Amino acid sequence: MLMFLPPVQFAPTDAAKDAKAIVDEVQARMKAVQEAYTLHISFGKSRASFDPHLNSLLESYETRLKTEKRPEVRQSLLLARLYLMPRAGIKVTSELREEAAAEVPPTSPAWSIEPALLLYAASALKDGRAADAYISEARQKHPDPRVRGPLVYNQFEEGFSGKQEAVWKPALARLDADYASEPYTKNAHRTIEYAAKTAPGIAAPAFSLANLENPKITFTNDTFKGKFLLIDFWATWCGPCRREMPKLHAAFEKFKGKGLQVLSLSFDQKAEDVAPYRKDAAHSMPWNHAFVEGGFQSPLAVAFGVRGIPKPVLVGPDGKILATGNDLRGEDLEKTLEKFLGMP
Repeated sequence: MLMFLPPVQFAPTDAAKDAKAIVDEVQARMKAVQEAYTLHISFGKSRASFDPHLNSLLESYETRLKTEKRPEVRQSLLLARLYLMPRAGIKVTSELREEAAAEVPPTSPAWSIEPALLLYAASALKDGRAADAYISEARQKHPDPRVRGPLVYNQFEEGFSGKQEAVWKPALARLDADYASEPYTKNAHRTIEYAAKTAPGIAAPAFSLANLENPKITFTNDTFKGKFLLIDFWATWCGPCRREMPKLHAAFEKFKGKGLQVLSLSFDQKAEDVAPYRKDAAHSMPWNHAFVEGGFQSPLAVAFGVRGIPKPVLVGPDGKILATGNDLRGEDLEKTLEKFLGMP
């Protein structure tokens, strides 16, 4: 008679227990920090004045790293350091990120501290192909689905923003098959839905906004009829928006003679936040401005599918959208404008 024995259960080693204890400790500490931060803000205190009190924990991990020899424990210590340093206001060097990627395998349980850490560490590897292979192995083989899922979502995001259907469609299929109930899978579908609202070839959604510098003037679609209009959703608090400013200024100077109009739509807390920022000649933004009441929750944001900023949208003389997103950012901005407006 055949007998089917239950699988042998191996007790975790002391090293595995100690490694997991570090992961648990970091996650518990960060949960407490988030709760303390929420309370801090609720009392009307500034973000800058909040102290997460992480330095002593970081120092204890640094001390342990000097003598710890067990690989599993070292991996947790390295990633705990990588995770806590920026939250303690300490700069993380590319060398520390590269060290983590070199010593911590892509399938290490330690990455459960925070899946985004894996992308952060891998991006420091000097060999791009090695970095891609590292991330791919984790995405396919990591034992924790809470690590694999976000990595698949990242693959979707990168493929979708880069207009690589051969990348984002299989990633979306895997999200639907394996992580259907996760928030990031629902977010992927919202990304597609929102992107469709400003797809090239469709008419730009209707807008009616007061001129920030002269409220008696109202900007509408008809204001820019017959012209090329670059709509720039932005805010003074938005770091990526500010980093786009030099390219945006250069493009405006280069193409304004070709009839290019720019309309910057602020998502700031209040309209008065814009003027102080523009006083600096380096980002004077010498074009049209309006303020969007309600920001991301406004009907205009919904109509244009704005889920993050900056979001640039190029509208042609006939009122139809010509380009949006990454095609209008960084080095690609002038290339796209040349394509539609011609050489200045």
